[in-house]
Amino acid sequence: KFIKRRVKGQDLAVRKSVSILKRAFFNLSGSQYSRVSNRPKGVLFLAGPTGVGKTELAKAITELLFGSETSYIRFDMSEFSHEHSDQRLIGAPPGYVGYDVGGELTNAIKQNPFSVVLFDEIEKAHPKILDIFLQILDDGRLTSGRGETVYFSEAFIIFTSNLGIYEITPEGRKIQRVNPDMPYTEVSKRVMEAIEDYFKFKISRPEILNRIGENIIVFDFIRPDVATEIFEKMLSNVLIKLKESHKITINLEDKVRNVIREESCKDLTMGGRGIGNKLEEVFINPLSELLFELMPPKNSVVIINDIFKENNVWKLKGTVHSIK
Repeated sequence: KFIKRRVKGQDLAVRKSVSILKRAFFNLSGSQYSRVSNRPKGVLFLAGPTGVGKTELAKAITELLFGSETSYIRFDMSEFSHEHSDQRLIGAPPGYVGYDVGGELTNAIKQNPFSVVLFDEIEKAHPKILDIFLQILDDGRLTSGRGETVYFSEAFIIFTSNLGIYEITPEGRKIQRVNPDMPYTEVSKRVMEAIEDYFKFKISRPEILNRIGENIIVFDFIRPDVATEIFEKMLSNVLIKLKESHKITINLEDKVRNVIREESCKDLTMGGRGIGNKLEEVFINPLSELLFELMPPKNSVVIINDIFKENNVWKLKGTVHSIK
């Protein structure tokens, strides 16, 4: 229930994640291969469109496992697209600049072994970088450039990927392989095919898929009913923050709320992030303008009674009422 409150519309992903978390709780990861296993507590490979909750799931798992999101370590793998960028993760070898500093990954795990480690958009990393993960997934340890061994037996490893969402044609054009009009079964099938093709044939690293096993979860697109839930949660966040920070209560008339919802949920191709970006344009920005204009005192209520476009910019109208 805790994860479902944070990750909307991804019931399959939540169920499978919870199953892996239960296995991690009893320290059973890799126990079928050896009773003495140092493998990570859990491994997840989250695939699917952008803005559908992959990173949010990683944060929710972190809070559930360790009580706080501060135990969440994220690496943007687009920053590791060059062959020698592995030195950033494990540190430079002896005799090279930066040898004394150590690696970002090895230092982080040495400092806090109880962590969720997120490798975001794994397909953007250089294939040589991926070889590092074989050692982590197999033995649960990694040797830094300084010769120090760090252990991942208490860590939870999460990979995210957008593989299978787009395809590059021979002419160099980027086209969508999947879209929100497809049923989830078709989306999942096409994404899984693209993941297998990438690791087995494009980069010739099928052993990475073998180590990940059945822990690949394909996220669905944000569907209209789920989009409404996400919108309501985001809108609630804004209103609660205003009330807590400035003691101002915002009341939206139904017609205004409906327009904001329709505009925010109109285009779902960018998922939850797209809803948030549109909410900022349609509501948060014009609300800020209106509050500056009205300058409501603390412990007052602002009733928003109209929303319209002026010179292609959204505007709000409202009145201030004091709380008796």
